[in-house]
This record gives sequence, C-alpha cells and structure tokens, in this order.
Amino acid sequence: MKKEILIKFGEIFLKGENKEKFEKALFDDISQKISKFGIFNIKKMGSVFAVSGENIGKILDVIKKIFGIASFSVAYKTDKNIDEIKKAAEEEISEKIQTKNIKSFKIEARRSDKSFYLNSLEICTEVGAFISEKFNLKVDVHNPDLIIKIEIRNCAYVYSEKIEGMGGLPVGTSGLGTVMISGGIDSPVATFMMAKRGLKINAVHFSTPPYTSERSVDKVKRILKKISEYSNSIRFFNINFSDIQKEIKKKCAENLVTIISRRFMSNIAQKIAILEKSGCLITGESLGQVASQTVSAINCTAHDIFLPVFRPLIGFDKSEIIEIAKRIGTFEISIEDFEDCCSLFSPKRPKIKPILRFVENDELKIKNSDELIENAIKNCEICEIN
Repeated sequence: MKKEILIKFGEIFLKGENKEKFEKALFDDISQKISKFGIFNIKKMGSVFAVSGENIGKILDVIKKIFGIASFSVAYKTDKNIDEIKKAAEEEISEKIQTKNIKSFKIEARRSDKSFYLNSLEICTEVGAFISEKFNLKVDVHNPDLIIKIEIRNCAYVYSEKIEGMGGLPVGTSGLGTVMISGGIDSPVATFMMAKRGLKINAVHFSTPPYTSERSVDKVKRILKKISEYSNSIRFFNINFSDIQKEIKKKCAENLVTIISRRFMSNIAQKIAILEKSGCLITGESLGQVASQTVSAINCTAHDIFLPVFRPLIGFDKSEIIEIAKRIGTFEISIEDFEDCCSLFSPKRPKIKPILRFVENDELKIKNSDELIENAIKNCEICEIN
C-alpha cells in the first residue's frame, strides 16, 4: 500500500482571485526544493497538494521549512473502496500501536467527493466498528488516544498525524526586500520573519577590513545559508565600510559615531535596494535594546530613508528573539566570537536621545560623503547564497 504526502495550504485560502498565483508559487517552491532528493510527482487536488515518489520520508524535513504550508501528513493512498480504506486504517493503527499506548481511538471522515456511496458518518461507523473489533480498542469521540482521519477525494487517504508547517506566504509573493544583516542574533531572525511573509531577500552586510577579519564575513554567509533553507537563494552584498567608518571616527563627535554610521549604512542599503528594484528595507531593531534603538535614535537613523523600513522585532524581548534564532538554526552561528563593525567602533558613551539637527550638522563635517558612498557600492562583493 503506497503512501503520499498531503500538503495543506495556509493563508493562501484568503487570497480570493489571486489564489492561483500563490498556489503556483508554492507548487514551484516545493518542486524546486524536493527535486534535489529524487523524482517526485506533485498534483493539486482542490485545497491540497499530494506528493508521491520513492522514499518520501527523506523530504519531510524539507517540506517542514517551506513557507506557505499550514500542515502536512504522510497518508496511505487507496482506492475509493471501503474494504481498502479499512485495510489502510488497520495499517495506520498497527504502525502507531507499536510506539504508543493506544487504548482508545476516533475516526474522522471528510468526503470531498460527494459521489462516494457512503457519507462521512457512515464511513466513521463502518471503519470504527472494524478497528474496534480488530484491535479491541474503545471508541472515544471526546478524548481519544489516536484520531484516524479519512479523506475521500479522487482516491482515499488515511492518516493519523498532522505535522505543523511553517505557515506564512510562499517566497516571492510579496516582492523583494533588502535586509541590513549583521553577524548578531537579531537581524537573521528579522530576515527569517520577513521571508515568512513572502518576501524574497537581498542582504547587505557592512565589514571593516582589516579591523574585522574575513571570518566575520564568512560567519554572516553561513547565517544566510541557514536562512536560505527557508527563503531560497539570497543575493548578498558585502560593503567595505572601512573608509567611511574612519572618516566618521575622525571627524564626528564620539557619542554620535554609531548613529551617523547607521545613517550611512541605511543610505547605502537604500541605494542598493533601488538598483535591485527592492521595495523595502528590513532591520533587526528592537525598541530600547541598545542605544541606537531608542525612539530618538531610530528617528535619526531613518529620517532620510523614503523606502518603507520593516522592523519585525521592534516589540520583542531578547529572550523571544533568541528562542526563534534557536528554532531556525542561526543562534549557534550568531554567538560565535567575531567582531562586527558596529561593535568594534561603538563609543563608550553613545548618545541615547540624539537630536536630529545636531546629528545632521555633525555629519556635514564629512565633506566627501557622496564619493565615499559611491565607492563603497561600486567596490562591494556580490554573491548568491543558497
């Protein structure tokens, strides 16, 4: 008896006339990701996809990481014949009873094909009576140890386990976003969260050789590699920020160095986003977490930015961010001890409530700012991470 993976959609149901576009994006994403593991067939049946092929067990971990999937199940596939359905239910319980202490069960049936000669209640009654007698199990409709689900479509599917998917929207359906990525904990989580909302991701990183090593850039690439397991390929821009950082350090007030640096970074990220036709910037800012993330500081940093800036972590505690970082696999890489340019040049006493006009006046001391920004963009490293 063959098994298939039944994949159920998330928010795609809410997309009305655009639903087909989202379904195609999800179909293409699933196809591309599982193709690396063998030959599989995907077919759409109403509100679900069914994946068949040899050794489907090896693609379960891949499917868990695909945005747009609400849940999925490994199901026995049978003909629309009540005796075959009973056999499938018997196989399913036989599997589960080996590892679980099952004393009661419940049958849930859904008949999408209304031409099937038994209705949902009749299917439950027939299969329930068979299983109860076969395994000497009690039927418990309120608190069963195991629920056997039966779906009648163009064939019949029988399963008991629903595996939670990632949810969200298929990658690319919300457009392209540009994240300002560091090697820390926060910005990778912000990247993941916006990819989950359907954004394809470009990433801009700022390094300061020789003050930071090549290993710090490699660390960021490894973080993005981990995120690409969910988001697909990420276009990576590594900006050499050394000349700009030295000018800021030399000419600007020490307590404004971080704010002015971040203003330059935002400016550069916006210019790259425009060149790449990206519709927004993404940051890992969390309100009040550090001096550059107070209301006043965020206002100064983003004052001249006209693209929308998404800050998905703005109301999160650090513990909440760390929990997500651990779940998606970036935390252990993020805590590796390599300096980034922000921490390396941070002043001892940064301005917590900077005033915009003072920041702008201090920034004017850097007379060749346009040239510095142009050179940084022209000489950046670009690569695809997947």
